[in-house]
Amino acid sequence: MANKENCWEFKKCGREPGGENVGHLGVCPAAQHGEGDGVNGGDCRGRVCFAVTGTFCGGEIQGTFAQKEISCLDCPFFNVVEEEEGSDFCLLLPGQTYTPRYDKKK
Repeated sequence: MANKENCWEFKKCGREPGGENVGHLGVCPAAQHGEGDGVNGGDCRGRVCFAVTGTFCGGEIQGTFAQKEISCLDCPFFNVVEEEEGSDFCLLLPGQTYTPRYDKKK
């Protein structure tokens, strides 16, 4: 497979280091090194952004995965990563746990 796209490339938010929106929005936590670097084959945490607290989607800073679960499960980028990774898809960062509240297939 070719290089895997990270969330900031897919969504064109400009919050990656050196991005056009860093000056007023800051660098996105998903674009910084931390727990989960490389999950789902991304740079930093760029392909597991849905599990990273403080990402910026829908025009506002987002909370924890539990708080943003429904919007992330419906996100086109989430669906691309899930499809590309197949059985190797990781929903969470190492050490995180998840109890579903929402069945997206309903």
